[in-house]
Amino acid sequence: MIVYVENIKNGKEFNQLSEAVGWGEEEKEVIEKALERTVFSISAYDEGKIVGYGRIIGDETKFLYIQDIMVHPDYQNQKIGSTIMNKLVDQIKEYKKVNPELRAYVGPSYGKEGFYRKFGFKTRTEMHLGEGMILADNDEIETKLWDWEEEIPEDGLEEIMDILKNDGVIIFPTDTVYGLACDCYSEKAIERIFEMKNRARNKPICVLTNSVEKMKTVATVKEKEKELIDKYMPGALTIILDKKEDTPPILTAGLNTIGVRIPNNEIALKILEQYPHPLATTSVNESGEAAGVDVKDFITTFDGKVDAIIDGGKTELQVASTIIRVEKDEIKVLREGSLKIEE
Repeated sequence: MIVYVENIKNGKEFNQLSEAVGWGEEEKEVIEKALERTVFSISAYDEGKIVGYGRIIGDETKFLYIQDIMVHPDYQNQKIGSTIMNKLVDQIKEYKKVNPELRAYVGPSYGKEGFYRKFGFKTRTEMHLGEGMILADNDEIETKLWDWEEEIPEDGLEEIMDILKNDGVIIFPTDTVYGLACDCYSEKAIERIFEMKNRARNKPICVLTNSVEKMKTVATVKEKEKELIDKYMPGALTIILDKKEDTPPILTAGLNTIGVRIPNNEIALKILEQYPHPLATTSVNESGEAAGVDVKDFITTFDGKVDAIIDGGKTELQVASTIIRVEKDEIKVLREGSLKIEE
């Protein structure tokens, strides 16, 4: 029978277990010295033999850090690791009742993210702790993660429609970079995008759609502009058009124009075809950072902030779109991107 005991600080036992799980002398020395920083620990015993261990370090005022969860190789199938994690998380919740501002982390554990998610942890990048995962607060969003690289599931598509119709924010792939998107008429969702990107309110957000007809719901399309749309879209071209009066000012930063694009990506087009409105869409990154072209580029930042992330693999072009404006039938290139315009 496995017995769990709190706050045993026995360096000899600790070394016996770390040796059994294959840790080297250098690792054992560092970890043994760190025992003095432990604020809570759980040791698992089987007839007096230590077979599992886990601990919390921290200062109990700002952060707590789960470390050194070990299970003896002969006991891997007895759910000892899960029991230890449950007890550690329960203790953290007790600490947080006293100090709600406490944040709890686990370190980089590549390949173990699924295990930690079961206990409420989410991937994060924290300035002072580097990569790792953080215990989600109750007000954080449970982000849905889907892999659509091989197939677009109908039930998943329906759920995306529901998310967008209810002021949700999603991330999906395009031909250029990944897009952070919402219904272009949902001011609540657009505000969320500004907040999560730390984006200045004087920077407008473009819209993506699948047809000229839907474009015309937010902008006017003149003859020369229509020619360029027909020639280059779907594709990596964003064209600046005069906006319609009922287009939300928050979307255009108070300007009289709006950028529109039809992306050339199967997943993006499927979503845009199904949804009745254009989607307000901007690149997935915090302002000033590089735009994400692969889910791993932004998962630590946006997991827990958006309602859904759709993984479609690495984007094809990996460069933002070219932006143009037509003035007196002349094309002005406002930003050079992956598409070259023929004058």
